[in-house]
Amino acid sequence: MARRKFKVIAVRRYGVAGEPDREIVLKIGEPIQPASPSGSWTCPVLLDGLEPDIHHVEGVDAVQAIQSAMRYARNALDRCGLPITWLGQEPGDIGLPLPIDGPFGLWFQRRLEKLVDDETERVGEIVAAVVKERARRKREP
Repeated sequence: MARRKFKVIAVRRYGVAGEPDREIVLKIGEPIQPASPSGSWTCPVLLDGLEPDIHHVEGVDAVQAIQSAMRYARNALDRCGLPITWLGQEPGDIGLPLPIDGPFGLWFQRRLEKLVDDETERVGEIVAAVVKERARRKREP
């Protein structure tokens, strides 16, 4: 797709580990309402410095189009094979988590969400225990 102007609503700048002068700029555009009420919304996405063209991703409404744009960006950045960095995090931690959804309906989505919540809580408890143990060891003679 050719590069056309679009109204940018969100920008994020990424670096590439080992290439201090290289920057990849994610630009997400304002969702575009379809001409007909039954059509899909589209949302322009540009990964400047990585891909030459604007991609238009679809959604059933403006919110889903934005979500689809973020998913597209996440997948494109993961696929590129570069050690992408953001805000000093480790390469690959780009701040675009994948949404939890699936093809099996709401019950499956809720089950996955609960698994993630449970695991997050479990790991949080482990980290708290490690921090507490380290503090205890520092106090010992």
